Amino acid sequence: MQKKGIIAASGGIGGLLGYVIGRLTSADLRSLLDKILDGIFGFLRTQGPYVAFALVMAAAFGSFCIWAIRQLVQGKQAEIDRLVTERDRFQMLFISEWQTSRKKGK
Repeated sequence: MQKKGIIAASGGIGGLLGYVIGRLTSADLRSLLDKILDGIFGFLRTQGPYVAFALVMAAAFGSFCIWAIRQLVQGKQAEIDRLVTERDRFQMLFISEWQTSRKKGK
C-alpha cells in the first residue's frame, strides 16, 4: 500500500515539476542554474576547503551507507521470500489433505 502512495506522490511531484520547467524559457533555466551554482560555490569559497571537503565526504559516506543498508535488506528479503515460499508449499500439503473428504489411512 505504501508503494502505491510513493509512486502517486512521485508522479504528482514529477508532473508539477515538469509543468513548471516547461513554462520557463531556456534563458530562465540558465539563469536559475547559474544562481544555484554561484550560491553553492560562493558558500564553499567563504567556508574554506576543509568544510567543502567535509561536506563532500559526508555526502559520499551517507550515499555509501544507504547503498550498503539497501544491499543488506535486499539479501535478507530474498531469504525471507524463499522461506515463505517453502512454508506455503509445505502448508499446502496439509491444507489439501485436511480439506479432502476421504478417510485417513486409505
